[in-house]
Amino acid sequence: MKTSNWMKRFAAIAGSALMGLMLAAGANAANPEPVPVEVEWIIPAAIFTDNPLQFGQLDVGTVAGQTVTINTDDTYAETTANTVVGGAQAAAQVTITATDLTGISILVDNAIAGTYYTLGTFKCSYAGAADAVCDSAYPVTTSASSSTSGDIVEIGAILTVVGVPTAITDDTTFDVTVIYQ
Repeated sequence: MKTSNWMKRFAAIAGSALMGLMLAAGANAANPEPVPVEVEWIIPAAIFTDNPLQFGQLDVGTVAGQTVTINTDDTYAETTANTVVGGAQAAAQVTITATDLTGISILVDNAIAGTYYTLGTFKCSYAGAADAVCDSAYPVTTSASSSTSGDIVEIGAILTVVGVPTAITDDTTFDVTVIYQ
């Protein structure tokens, strides 16, 4: 008999607890909680070419393997003296407009080889920052005025001679891509 009293009490307590849970669940369902929603619209990034990458005039006596490097500050270096014999040497300059104070990655790639040279090892200086390799996603943060006036990117590269050049113009292109992070 003692066992059955104990079981009756247990059943009464368990039933009361179950009823309390059901009432609590019903009370919570009757009182929804609003959850705020945040949406941030960003302007599409735009890229404008201001100046091309300029290696100047190179001596037709250069041989395969010789290189000329244009730095982001418009200076140059050459593996063999007198490879650069004249003309203008300048880093490419592009303006990027994007949402202010937003993380972006700059990627310089898809350089189309010239007839007698290849381009590679692209370096960028974004808004006056130190040089960084940018042929594999260069992460930066846009300035507070990027959406109105844009941020300047200086782009340098290494030209490597791959053939015996003749006295001709040998122009080509490369791509600059901006991706929001």
